[in-house]
Amino acid sequence: MPVIVGVAFNTVGYMTLQHFKYVFHFRDFSIELDNKIPFVPWMIIIYIMVAYTQWVIGFITCAREGQKFCYRFLSAEIVAKALCFLTYLIIPTTIVRPEIQGHGFILGMVRRVYSTDAPMNLFPSIHCLESWFCFRAALSQKKTGRVYPWITFIASLMVFSSVVLVKQHVLVDIIGGILIFEVAMLLTRKHDLSGFYIWLDRKIFRGKHE
Repeated sequence: MPVIVGVAFNTVGYMTLQHFKYVFHFRDFSIELDNKIPFVPWMIIIYIMVAYTQWVIGFITCAREGQKFCYRFLSAEIVAKALCFLTYLIIPTTIVRPEIQGHGFILGMVRRVYSTDAPMNLFPSIHCLESWFCFRAALSQKKTGRVYPWITFIASLMVFSSVVLVKQHVLVDIIGGILIFEVAMLLTRKHDLSGFYIWLDRKIFRGKHE
């Protein structure tokens, strides 16, 4: 149930905010170092393939670890998303993306991402938040072994690099994504959404709980 709620909340919230692109007054948080980072089109493969693979595996392993574990981390994840959406409303940010010239599969992927994802909702980066969530959960998991956290950490670093190299985010967005999840972990340490998840699970699936 927490996985379903998390995915639904992210989809509805992110798509809803996309409709505000003609209403907000946007800020650009890029710094001089961001301007020196090159545009590397092939990193779009990391941005899409590695990121989504990591998230799917991360959510599944989090759920398989156990109900209490899943409720704990997925509570932090959805609270972090809520904080992100609130930040997008209060501090709308944007980025100047490069003009795509040329043809080919890779550039076509970049064009597709640019056309479907407006340059807004940038700070904090949900891409980076989700990857950091997967890593933080992996550190506490026992069923996935000792190697899995390292794999997840490397994947997270790859995702962090991709968001700036394909010019979807700036550096501060990465930091924001990490920090917002850590704040959510603190906020849900004593009072998480377990009660809500259990109630919803019983209503829909009549699930049994630990």
